Amino acid sequence: MVYGEILRQGQLFGTAVLLGAGLLFLYDFLRIFRRILKHNTAGIAVEDIVFWLFCALGMFGFMYRYNEGVIRGFLVFGAAVGMILYSVFISRYVVRRGTAVLRRVLHVLYRVFALISKPFRLLAGSAKKKAGKVSHAGKKSVNGWKKRLKKIGKAVKIGLSKL
Repeated sequence: MVYGEILRQGQLFGTAVLLGAGLLFLYDFLRIFRRILKHNTAGIAVEDIVFWLFCALGMFGFMYRYNEGVIRGFLVFGAAVGMILYSVFISRYVVRRGTAVLRRVLHVLYRVFALISKPFRLLAGSAKKKAGKVSHAGKKSVNGWKKRLKKIGKAVKIGLSKL
């Protein structure tokens, strides 16, 4: 009888270790996303608060379901051990490889999109030539948008060339 309870608590501890590692694995996806799209400090703070609130609710749900809602120190310790082990042995490789793969995928998607959109860009260029002269005010607003789009295009090209 006692042996069965000890075995159950050991399994619960092992599950908590896996839960901690799994939570940090999910956090690595957030880290990969941050490497692809730069964030300001406030954005990172908000993302972290939302993520860790989600994790706290998940941990509470785990304890509620498997331990009748009793918060046990060894379960929190198990989750911390899982996070530490994952962080030390696996995390850096997941983030590095995940970032490289996602950048490669985005680069391929950019190339495909550029290839698909090329005929439409050519049509738009020939339609603009046929349209003739534009009033001074209209020309001014078109040039403003053109400059903005060129800046955005250059920023995207620079970002993708770093892939």
